[in-house]
Amino acid sequence: MTLLASDLVGSTGFIERLGDERAAELFRRHDRLARDLMAAHGGREIDKTDGFLSTFSRPTDAVAYAIALHDALSELSKECGETLEARVGIHVGEVVLRESDPADVARGAKPVDVEGLAKPLVTRVMSLAAGRQTLLTRVAFDLSRRSALKGALSD
Repeated sequence: MTLLASDLVGSTGFIERLGDERAAELFRRHDRLARDLMAAHGGREIDKTDGFLSTFSRPTDAVAYAIALHDALSELSKECGETLEARVGIHVGEVVLRESDPADVARGAKPVDVEGLAKPLVTRVMSLAAGRQTLLTRVAFDLSRRSALKGALSD
């Protein structure tokens, strides 16, 4: 499965500088953009902080999402007068999807969680990225490149 981890760079600084209410509105707009783009690229939200952990069927879908997210945040930055940048990591690996008990979900638990070595690996890769940068592990890169080459040859 392809995992993507994203993080909004400097989010704590936004809260300190803008205050809780204005920062919350900025985060709401970021979340809406990210979720809309995720849906458009076939992603599934797994977890959220000031960024997202999401799954995609193919690494090329995750890469397309990341590019669209960077572009959308540039536009949002112009609108709101704040610099909004995400750092993104993408990895392909084996995971276990664990569905939560409906009673736990009713009390606020996430409906599904991802378990396995791929989860901490993708967050570590993401943490190495700078703002407006997407880093891929070797396997994600190779699969994306192979898919892109295959698509170019069939055109």
